[in-house]
Amino acid sequence: MWRLLIICLTSSILIWLQIDACVERVPVVKVRVNLVTMRKYQGLSNCTHDCGPLVLRPVKESYMSEELVCCAGYERKQENGECLPKCHDCGASGKCLSPEVCLCGQGYNNQQNRSVCQPECSEQCENGQCIAPDVCQCLEGYRMRNDSRNICEPVCSGINDCTNGRCVAPERCACHTGYERNETLGKCVPICQDKSEHSDCVAPNELRCHAGYEGHWDKSYRCDPICSSGCRNGICLEPERCACNVGFAHVNNRIDVGCQPVCQPACINGTCAAPNHCRCHAGHVPLNGSQAHICMPSCRQGCENGFCNGPGRCECHEGYAKLSPHRCTPICHPACGHNARCTAPNTCSCEEGNVPVNGSSIHCEPYCSKSCINGICSSPEVCSCLAGYEAVTESYCEPKCRRSCIYGRCVGPDLCRCFNGHRPSARDPFVCEPICSEPCGHGRCIAPEICECDPGYAKRWPSGSCEPYCTQKCINSRCEGGTGRCRCYEGYQLRPGSNSICDPVCTPSCNYGNCVEPNSCECWPGYEDTKLHYVCAPTCRPACENGRCTAPGRCECNAGYVATNMSAPNLCYAQCKERCINAECLRPNECICLPGYTLVQGSSTECAPECSQPCDVDSVCVAPEICEQRPFRALTTGGAGGVSSWTMLGLAVLLCLLLVMLPVLLLREYLQRRQARRDKQRVHLIENPSYGVCLAASDEQPSNQEIGLGD
Repeated sequence: MWRLLIICLTSSILIWLQIDACVERVPVVKVRVNLVTMRKYQGLSNCTHDCGPLVLRPVKESYMSEELVCCAGYERKQENGECLPKCHDCGASGKCLSPEVCLCGQGYNNQQNRSVCQPECSEQCENGQCIAPDVCQCLEGYRMRNDSRNICEPVCSGINDCTNGRCVAPERCACHTGYERNETLGKCVPICQDKSEHSDCVAPNELRCHAGYEGHWDKSYRCDPICSSGCRNGICLEPERCACNVGFAHVNNRIDVGCQPVCQPACINGTCAAPNHCRCHAGHVPLNGSQAHICMPSCRQGCENGFCNGPGRCECHEGYAKLSPHRCTPICHPACGHNARCTAPNTCSCEEGNVPVNGSSIHCEPYCSKSCINGICSSPEVCSCLAGYEAVTESYCEPKCRRSCIYGRCVGPDLCRCFNGHRPSARDPFVCEPICSEPCGHGRCIAPEICECDPGYAKRWPSGSCEPYCTQKCINSRCEGGTGRCRCYEGYQLRPGSNSICDPVCTPSCNYGNCVEPNSCECWPGYEDTKLHYVCAPTCRPACENGRCTAPGRCECNAGYVATNMSAPNLCYAQCKERCINAECLRPNECICLPGYTLVQGSSTECAPECSQPCDVDSVCVAPEICEQRPFRALTTGGAGGVSSWTMLGLAVLLCLLLVMLPVLLLREYLQRRQARRDKQRVHLIENPSYGVCLAASDEQPSNQEIGLGD
């Protein structure tokens, strides 16, 4: 409380004693002309009082005065003569508050340069510049985003295809995760780590087989050709093109169908069941002693692998051995392997549903007409899945994961592949997290390119990041994240009764002005800045002479001075109680003699002219260094005390004239007094070539009136 009282008292003392308008007083030499009351001496020797008429005489003098010059940083306006501060560019809606400090209009601020008002956009212009309040203009190579008023996005023309990427700068694309730039194609192409022949990379780590091929997972992904016939007894090399195993040939020479065994020479009375192995028709047996392609009628009890050389007598062919009286068994060296049997000497044949292993003649493996995907053919037409896989159809096994893949699919045993727009979680291999290309800030990514903000935060645009959110627009403050409250900038304080508007603070408080910025005052009309930023002084134009400006356009004269001319209330003249004769009233109640005059002895208001050389007997000093002969003197005739007749005649004539003129003079005096009462400040002057002008109304005290001032 005491501190506040001391500040108020100090401010008041500075205002009344020290503070002037923000102008500097420069001494200058001026010239003025005053009308001075003077006495015209008649040279009467016996005159002791009022020895001549009073006249007004113009007196020109030079004197030192002070001229008000604007302080540094201020300039005087031609319209009203006021000293106003100068600023670089406050704009059409702003005003210069103090030197190089602008008070910007609504929508503008001077935070970067206090002397320049720049447009203010409530939302920062990205890749653009703010050209008007809340109006952004994009930089070259950028255009305004459709769903925004302040975000400019770069422009990539047709020659720069940004598919699977985004335009990050004019004519420059940045590919999405999992894609790379192919300058030859001029676009972003996906990246696949496990590349396979006969396939195209259609998405990150996602291969698509060419037409006529199908994908299979082994240790890596591969595309195998598809043959609709199944390519039995052969290998499918290209779509619908089979390559037959050794000993087999295409049916009717068609490469898109299966393969059949070839016997050379052709079988007689039998069919070729395996390469160079004939199967005899019913009732026939291979001819004894002939090639296997020849079949002969069999014996009644049969003669397998032999020929009947007699009734009921069976003889084995070469390379066969008889195991029973009617059966000969072929001998194979080496012995036939698994799933194979010796069907001819040194000839192994696969059991039904089995095929040779990689062209082997002794080893066979089960055959499945449909390829086992992620499995092996364990028995004819039976697929067994690999470890970590489970059967979906009779020929297809899909990978099995211990848990469900979230936002992905299971592509291998306990191996998840994320959907587009997702990536594996570092915390859980079975969980895929959504990807947001822009950071969410105060929020979390809940779906590709979609953020969910924390409480107290919100997105300005659908794809933007989370920023602090307040229900009301913060003025001279910023929104504090998470609380929804406005926090004032430095130098501002919250307006009473408001939770979003902050007002500037000036310390000390502004005198005769309003606080418009921190420690920056705007003076009221009629007041102007001073060298103290918190004090405004009243303005008087023109400046007060011999007084001080106490209110806008109002001068208060110093003690002993009075403003005598209502048309010039700023000029205060010194006042003397008695009229100054041959002198000027330049200070209160003090008459200063004109040059060449000195005070009359015993008088403080009247001055008499001085002549350095004494005047002769018939002359009198009527002006400085000017002697004038007496106007008349008595004439004598003879005797010492006698009077001539001519003198008596002259006296008689003068007496008559006096009697005639007396009524006229009285009337004139009455009229003059009446006129003087109407306007005490008005003086009628009659020119006098020698001394100036005669003062008609000598009763009135003349006032110092400047005539033709040289200011």
